[in-house]
Amino acid sequence: MKPSIFKNKETQYLFDRDGYVVIDFISADEASAIGKKFYDLHSELPKGFYSAAFSSDDTFKQEIFDHTKKIFDSAMSKIFTDYKILGSTFLCKSPGEAGKVGVHQDWSVVDESKFYSATIWVPTIDTSEENGALRVLPGSHLFFDFLRSPNIPFCYHDNEQLLLDNMITVPMKSGQAFILNHAVIHASSPNKTDKERLVIAYGLIPKDAELVFFHRNSSGKIEEFSMPDDFFQRYYNVGERPLFGDLIKEFEYLSPFLSTTELAYLIQHEKQKRKEEMNA
Repeated sequence: MKPSIFKNKETQYLFDRDGYVVIDFISADEASAIGKKFYDLHSELPKGFYSAAFSSDDTFKQEIFDHTKKIFDSAMSKIFTDYKILGSTFLCKSPGEAGKVGVHQDWSVVDESKFYSATIWVPTIDTSEENGALRVLPGSHLFFDFLRSPNIPFCYHDNEQLLLDNMITVPMKSGQAFILNHAVIHASSPNKTDKERLVIAYGLIPKDAELVFFHRNSSGKIEEFSMPDDFFQRYYNVGERPLFGDLIKEFEYLSPFLSTTELAYLIQHEKQKRKEEMNA
């Protein structure tokens, strides 16, 4: 059994079952204070979908983390146990189609046979389908255990529409937290309003987990790196070989691909399992 990060057993159960959980986290005023920091740091609003993590300015990113941590600390101590913080970043979805985020999973950054990694995703305004709320496929973190990184193809490429058709939209209030296992399949629609959808994301892992990172090199082999706990605060050249970290090993890896039939079976099996659980 993988270690718990939630103090509440029911919350941990839902997180383990669904791959995510939505909880009340901070107040709307606290979320607004985080949002104000974004506008203080960005004299010009970014276009499309923007992540502050892609900045190479360590001081800029540390300021975001320090500000967020002060606001999050109280809630973190009440809700979580035995965890390590990985850092934080702003995610901004501007109005228009360019802000759409396609079907994906987040990177494999721990030994997922023993642990999981997670993100606390907190909107600073209410989110809905109209302004690009998160969409998720419940239980999909259990579908497969393939490696994930910025330059390893997903096993379901060419089948994204099938996944989207089976996702649910999760509207949220400002200050609530969508806490997702990095292996769960998710996406978000474009922002059709006239105001940006701003979120703060905060990473964490169980306290005994060690960070790793996978990169497919020019020869097609996978390089596995051991990474420090501030990896997410420092890594910015996404898709390229990291500029820090210790190379553990290099190995052959054939990127798997699932057919439409195989993927549809996994989706239906998960739905049936949930139906049986509800009727039990």
